[in-house]
Amino acid sequence: MFNISTKFYDTNAILELGESIYKDKFYISSVTIKELEDIKANRNKDDVVKYKARMAVRRLANNEDKYSVVLLSNDIKKTIEKYDVVESPDVQIIACAKYISEKENIVFVTNDLCCKLIAKNIFKLDVEQSQENCEIYKGYKIITGNTNEINAAMGIINAEDWCVNEYLIIQNTDDGSEREMRYDGANFVPLKLPPSKYIKAKNSLQRCALDALFNKDIPIVAILGTYGTGKSHLCMRMACYHVVEKGNQSKILGVREIRGEGLDPGALPGTLDEKTDHFFAPLAQQLQGGEFELEHLKQEGKLETQIPFYLKGTTYPSTIILVDEAEDLKESQIRLVGTRLGEESRIFFSGDYKQSVLDKSVNNALIKMCNALKGNPLFACVCLDTDVRSKTSQLFADLFND
Repeated sequence: MFNISTKFYDTNAILELGESIYKDKFYISSVTIKELEDIKANRNKDDVVKYKARMAVRRLANNEDKYSVVLLSNDIKKTIEKYDVVESPDVQIIACAKYISEKENIVFVTNDLCCKLIAKNIFKLDVEQSQENCEIYKGYKIITGNTNEINAAMGIINAEDWCVNEYLIIQNTDDGSEREMRYDGANFVPLKLPPSKYIKAKNSLQRCALDALFNKDIPIVAILGTYGTGKSHLCMRMACYHVVEKGNQSKILGVREIRGEGLDPGALPGTLDEKTDHFFAPLAQQLQGGEFELEHLKQEGKLETQIPFYLKGTTYPSTIILVDEAEDLKESQIRLVGTRLGEESRIFFSGDYKQSVLDKSVNNALIKMCNALKGNPLFACVCLDTDVRSKTSQLFADLFND
């Protein structure tokens, strides 16, 4: 007999949580094992997802004493019939959890919104998200399923569970289509995107990020994400769009913390520009003209670069403040940079707390800022999760994660 707090993990939780789930015994469904094997061999699946599936199967093989597999039996299929829902892999997994819950106390763990809604509202299970998702506001939720499952999930969505400017991504397994919407506090509204000839998103989350960056009514935008997800590129290109293409703001202020600890750069050799210019090379890389365009924008007065140390006492009206590598800012520095905003100004944060030199935990100041501001109509956050640079880059992004 397992402990009272026994977890029953959905497939997506097994994919995302890694080694952390093996500290205590848990349940999974035989359907999950089949899904993991299918993902490994599916040519249409993203390479990152296939890698996670391979690692998940390997961990399961190496820790067979840590979990029990619930086989999809006829009794469990009768449970599905009892609740009068369309049978699918997700519903089969939930039914396995329901079957065990009638014998002992379990908590069904899933990051899939569709599964969560069905498990909680139809099968009446205790449901929780993974620990990481509970502590980090990512700015979106995903519903994945066939048309019937999606319709069922949408029918039981509770508006109280949603933050203003939170995104809903619907992934339909019937035809492989994806659709995105933003919750505006009253309704789910379609995305509004910049012209595709100027910048085009590579996936659903990038489309959500572009919607937030494009929306002039959202002055504070945080685009988070790991290596190669395009966070700096999207922020810089959209800053240029608003300033250079449309004239919505008069200039861009690029801000980076050059040491990650907020120290005076005076000890470095040369003038201030010579001390700091190379730290802004990543911003230049996001411009089509590279360093030449960066210099041209500076000469036209449309771009400045600065470090937090020298921002005290300044105000920037009609400016887009672009804070790159924001994971290296302290709480006091985020407050300092944010309070520089003048009339008609906006601020874009770009960063990945897992790359921080200060704090790689969920206590990172950037993560704390997003958690504190979520639900405010002036704020939007999107956490990107797919490396779009190259397949070889993806290999190194996942290297040593375990």
